[in-house]
Amino acid sequence: MSLDPGAVSAQLSQFFETHLPITQFMKMDVESYDGETLILRAPLGPNINDKQTAFGGSLYNAAVMACWGMAHLKTLEAGIECNQVVTKGCIEYKAPVHGDIRAICHAPSQDVLEQFIAHFKHKGRSRITLNAVIECSGKTAVEFEGTYAILKE
Repeated sequence: MSLDPGAVSAQLSQFFETHLPITQFMKMDVESYDGETLILRAPLGPNINDKQTAFGGSLYNAAVMACWGMAHLKTLEAGIECNQVVTKGCIEYKAPVHGDIRAICHAPSQDVLEQFIAHFKHKGRSRITLNAVIECSGKTAVEFEGTYAILKE
């Protein structure tokens, strides 16, 4: 099933607003989604720490949500209704973030996505590992890897 990336990103923004209050506190929203790359943006102001850089917890949440969002969008595009959870997350903070947070998640290969969806359709559950980065001044400041599970509702 092929859906308009703008339409599914609007659905993700609405889901954040309705179900995930932390995204509202962070003022996080979808910057863009083109079917291959999801970028979430959160301004520095509500996510600042005592060093005047982005708070590590906000960076973690933005990275988790970028990958969570990618998995969510791909299930929407496949016409799947499911429960989705993060089951594992690993983050490396490489440099401070001095400005707005931009968490970037690229879709995995088509083969990986097809296996993820096919396994769900056959078993009623599936897992996928996704990666996100947060950049600052053109350099990678944060690297994140998370595993996400989808389960029949």
